[in-house]
Amino acid sequence: LAEATLAGGCCPGASRNRFAYNEAGQVRIRAGLPIYECNSRCRCGAECPNRVVQRGIRYDLCIFRTGDGRGWGVRTLEHIRKNSFVMEYVGEIITSEEAERRGQVYDRQGATYLFDLDYVEDVYTVDAAHYGNISHFVNHSCDPNLQVYNVFIENLDQRLPRIALFATRPIRAGEELTFDYNMHVDPVDAESTRMDSNFGLVGGSLGGSPRARGRIECKCGAASCRKFLF
Repeated sequence: LAEATLAGGCCPGASRNRFAYNEAGQVRIRAGLPIYECNSRCRCGAECPNRVVQRGIRYDLCIFRTGDGRGWGVRTLEHIRKNSFVMEYVGEIITSEEAERRGQVYDRQGATYLFDLDYVEDVYTVDAAHYGNISHFVNHSCDPNLQVYNVFIENLDQRLPRIALFATRPIRAGEELTFDYNMHVDPVDAESTRMDSNFGLVGGSLGGSPRARGRIECKCGAASCRKFLF
């Protein structure tokens, strides 16, 4: 449908949310609002405009070694349009209790890849340390070109959103892809007030941890750099 209505209609309307994409597949809702895509129970085909994240990565990306002590990074090999889906943060889904246990191990190793799925409550975490995709290597920036969105496709359990990264602006070929590991999304309605997409690679888990952790120096180099990740 061209527009999902709150009375029902397509998947977003049935979930009482707005249609997230324009005709070109670019996200048109503010960060903090959930995205509900069509799924296997829908009659529409693969080219339905409400099937974007589920199609996977559509751009040519590559992993490279940074020259400023930030380890590995990811850059795009082609131009990316503003508001376009770039990649999904993929990993092993574990409980928050298991994430806390693993986080202590990762702290000793100096790195961790834990992303809290805390859209409505902090019950599950994505761990990309052993299972994942190219998003495993995306670095932090205080002035990022990617934004986190919570997406629901085959699963409507709000404790288990899929984490999608969309371009915040046009990204030129050869540019490094980044997002804010300590991102706070301003609430835009009652449902999104509990969304807190915090992310920590070194010394902390995404969404934070009950244990106090040391301050981590930021090396993103942005003019608006906060100097510390946490």
